Amino acid sequence: MKEEKKAYYLNVYKKYNSLMHYIDSTYKLTMNDIAILELIQKHCSEQKMLLQTFLKIVIDELELSRTKVLASIRRLIDQGRVNKVRSSEDERKVYLLMNKANIKKYNALLEDIEM
Repeated sequence: MKEEKKAYYLNVYKKYNSLMHYIDSTYKLTMNDIAILELIQKHCSEQKMLLQTFLKIVIDELELSRTKVLASIRRLIDQGRVNKVRSSEDERKVYLLMNKANIKKYNALLEDIEM
């Protein structure tokens, strides 16, 4: 590998590491959380989606384990970035929803990270 490429990859790694440290210390989120938050915004902002259906989408798209996805979703719900709604007809059914306040919070996070 050429020295230029090594230097480039090292620089990318340093930027990524710096960004992840900032996100973790400021927002207590991981890169998995942010990727899942993006998918929730994409799939659950217009209408609520059944959690099981969403899990299948995330596991396929991000190639993460079910355990990691559920841990991220739980963290996002606890931080108020995503809403969890139980079905009134069948208590076992759980839906994910990203309302306008959640979207506003997500956009603010993205703007902050971009700076």
